[in-house]
Amino acid sequence: MKISLLEQAMAPDALDAAWRRLKTEHTPWSPDISRDELQYHLMRHLLECRQEVLDGGYRPLPLRQFPMRKPDGRIRVISAQYLKDKFVQRAILTVVEPRAEALFHDDSYAYRPNRNVDKAMEKVRERIRIGSDWLVDADIEKFFDSIPHRSLLKVLDAFVADGPTMRLIARWLDQGAHVKSLLSTARGISQGAILSPLFCNLYLHRFDLALAKAKIPFVRFADDFLLFAPSRELADQAHTYAARELERLGLNIHPDKTRVVRASPEVSFLGQRLPNPTPEVKTPVQDPKSRLSRLIYAPGRRNILSRRRKSQVPGERSPT
Repeated sequence: MKISLLEQAMAPDALDAAWRRLKTEHTPWSPDISRDELQYHLMRHLLECRQEVLDGGYRPLPLRQFPMRKPDGRIRVISAQYLKDKFVQRAILTVVEPRAEALFHDDSYAYRPNRNVDKAMEKVRERIRIGSDWLVDADIEKFFDSIPHRSLLKVLDAFVADGPTMRLIARWLDQGAHVKSLLSTARGISQGAILSPLFCNLYLHRFDLALAKAKIPFVRFADDFLLFAPSRELADQAHTYAARELERLGLNIHPDKTRVVRASPEVSFLGQRLPNPTPEVKTPVQDPKSRLSRLIYAPGRRNILSRRRKSQVPGERSPT
């Protein structure tokens, strides 16, 4: 009998791996149970949570809200999960992440095991070094707030392929939606949720494949990405193509944070300055007026070396 994805996530090994990733957090378990209270009866709470998920009685807890002032003075509300919801999502991530890693493109670097900003920048510098030094320096406008739920659910349903898990995911998405009304599509996912980074990469995987199919070199780190080209003209074409592909996903390139530019230390990506383009190396051209050239290639003397060999007496050694 095939084991469902939820059953795999609620298996002891997956739960143990999930808790090991979370056990140092000080987040309350729920609105009614503090982190200290959880620790007094840890196994009881963990096993009760497991049973709720398997029985279908689990429901996401309300998100915690924290106001944060942005540099421009505006207030942004940050959402965070209770530890109980983090535990369930982390267990699911433990099961599905290896499957996702087998799927993702090599030039996607964010939120992935054994990948980071430094490795992304290594690839950026390599592409610039080989001559792809015209860039589309791009950002997706309000990415996490703008992902359309209907399209995302189609992507996730094809990937997850498990009804009970998808019902849970739909509840989590509904909880973190930023746009909800009768006349508009629900959009947005909570940036603080454990599964949100995976959802981000799964949703943009189609974009990655479109770039690869069009043979446009890229490095993507979540919603920030660079496209590479050997000329300004090709970079402009890549810009247009990327914008069109993102529109098909219900997303937009940020008009104020996207530009076509040549690599230089004045350009930064992921907080690091980019190198200058590699200078062109010109192949030295043989000076036809050099003494050796005149001796060997001058008219009437181009076979001087071969004539010298022919003039030798058979068996005689060439002078050294």
